[in-house]
Amino acid sequence: DPFENIPYQQGIMLGPFVDWVSWMSGRTAQIVDEGDYGGFTNTRWEDLLHTPYLTLNEARSMRNGEWWESWINGYLSTDPYWDGMEYQSPESWGRMTVPALNLTGWFDAAFPGTAYNYLGMKSHGATPEARRPSLIIGPWFHGLNDRVVAGIDYGPEAQIDLDGYITRWFDHFLKGIDNGVTDDPPVYVFVMGPNRWYAEEDWPLPQTVWTDLYLSGGGQANSSRGDGVLSWEPPATGNSDTYTYDPNDPTPSPYRDHGHIPGAVDASESALRDDVLVYQTQVLTEPLEVTGPIEATLYASTSARDTDWMVRLVDVGPDGSAMLLAEGIMRARHRDPDNEGRFNSTKLSEIEPDEVYRYTLGFWRVTGNVFDVGHKIRVEISSSYYPFYLRSLNSGRDNAGLATADEIVVATQRIFHGPNYPSKIVLLVIPVRDR
Repeated sequence: DPFENIPYQQGIMLGPFVDWVSWMSGRTAQIVDEGDYGGFTNTRWEDLLHTPYLTLNEARSMRNGEWWESWINGYLSTDPYWDGMEYQSPESWGRMTVPALNLTGWFDAAFPGTAYNYLGMKSHGATPEARRPSLIIGPWFHGLNDRVVAGIDYGPEAQIDLDGYITRWFDHFLKGIDNGVTDDPPVYVFVMGPNRWYAEEDWPLPQTVWTDLYLSGGGQANSSRGDGVLSWEPPATGNSDTYTYDPNDPTPSPYRDHGHIPGAVDASESALRDDVLVYQTQVLTEPLEVTGPIEATLYASTSARDTDWMVRLVDVGPDGSAMLLAEGIMRARHRDPDNEGRFNSTKLSEIEPDEVYRYTLGFWRVTGNVFDVGHKIRVEISSSYYPFYLRSLNSGRDNAGLATADEIVVATQRIFHGPNYPSKIVLLVIPVRDR
């Protein structure tokens, strides 16, 4: 779905796919030096600061940039440009008559489509075979079947005989060989930490305990040096935290020149900035597994007429390392006031400056991870993570004006928490396994 995954993610354009459009239009990622990618990837940080967005490819001396112009003008899924796209829907899944083997990794930028399709075909597939899909999720990157991702070695179990598994699957469904494929559990997930595979009966995992972690603190949660707290119980008193989002100085993402999320990268540098709110638990005294989809609810206001909200889940080690695991994002004016503030790709909602709204962010990248003894669970909030996401200029221009807007507005952002504004993250906690 182009508005739930790529090129937009809940109203926000992914920076790497601006490069991708350019490549598809005739340019490639040329090799400049041995092992060093050239082309637009090397200049992404500077290039994507250009406004108005409509003339970005012209500024890059790009030809045949019609795709980009259609994308940035087609800001809503109701735009006629997207009519030819086969969206993920009950109708499209209902035309599936064949079995499906869905493979992905925790760090694959295309992750959401895999899980959506598993659930969609299970519910709406046209035949019994189509309604019994399989799902495999490894600790992998976009290429699948990696052992080392972002410098982390997940051990020998991380790499499986993927060709053999796929061949066995095809042997049964194409050749009719009775090799036990249909007796296999439908879901296999690799959980990081213990670095083990687990066979499961469904996704999300049936044994999941949906667990709330509430934002709280003394009102100075700015940066990892602040006083933001994650608590298992709702806070008894209310408060708020404030930061300034300046599109001229966006919060940097650690994967600045990458086309996908390159793994559980160390996100500690950006968390030192005052435009990032940081909330974390006390040191864990028992291991805690979180495996499955994640959702965050924010009660927030902005002084601007539009802005972005970004929430990240981080595993903080005893040595201070901060491994980025998952994230959810939303452009403010895409909240659906009739659906608990969730994303809506068909319309824009008016956002009044300094009004408190509820935003429900479904994380597009989820995780399977054990937070070990001595670690902390951290949640980070910002309004940019550049250049992996294209900046909001905060101007509040409507659909027709987004592509041509060049006005940049510095915004004051406030996140509220407490009894009246229970901002939180919902984690899918898995009961203790035999490890």
